[in-house]
Amino acid sequence: MMPRKPPEERSVRERLREEVRKVLGIALFFAAGFSIIILADSLTVRGTNVNVGTYVQAVVGGLIVAKVLLLTDLLPAVDRFYGKPLMHNILWKSTIYVAASLVFRYLDDLVRSLWHGLGLSGSHHHALSKFVEPRFWAVQIWVTVILLLYVTVRELVRALGKDELKAMFFGK
Repeated sequence: MMPRKPPEERSVRERLREEVRKVLGIALFFAAGFSIIILADSLTVRGTNVNVGTYVQAVVGGLIVAKVLLLTDLLPAVDRFYGKPLMHNILWKSTIYVAASLVFRYLDDLVRSLWHGLGLSGSHHHALSKFVEPRFWAVQIWVTVILLLYVTVRELVRALGKDELKAMFFGK
C-alpha cells in the first residue's frame, strides 16, 4: 500500500474519492444493520396492520447516518478521551451517537406530523407519544447495538491500524 500524501499535496479528485469511499463503507455497514432492524421489526409485527420501514429506507438511512457521523467526528468534543483506554472513547462516542439518534427520531416524527398538518403542539405530542411505545424502544436498542459495534470497530482500527486488525481477523 502506498503512503498517503499530506492533504495539501492531494488533488481534489483524490480527496473526493477518499471521502466517497469513507461514506460508502459506513453507509453499507449501517444499511445492512438497518435492514436487520427492519427484518426483526417486520417479524415482530407480522399479522398486524402495522407498517414498518422498507429496505430502500434502510439504504437511504445508511447514507444519511454515514454523512452525519463523519460530520459529527469533526466536532472537537468527540475525541475528548483520546489517549485514554479505548473504553472511554467508545462509551463517550456511543453516547453522543445514541443521543443524536433519539433527537433524529423525534425530529423525524415531528416533521412528518407537521407535514400532515397537525400543527406544532399536536406534532410535538405525537412525536413524544412514540417514545412510550415498546416497539420504539425495541428499534432503539437495535440502533444502540449497531452504533456501539461501529464505534468499537472504528476505535480498534484507529488504535491498531486497519492492516493489523485485518491480520488479526483474517490472517496475513
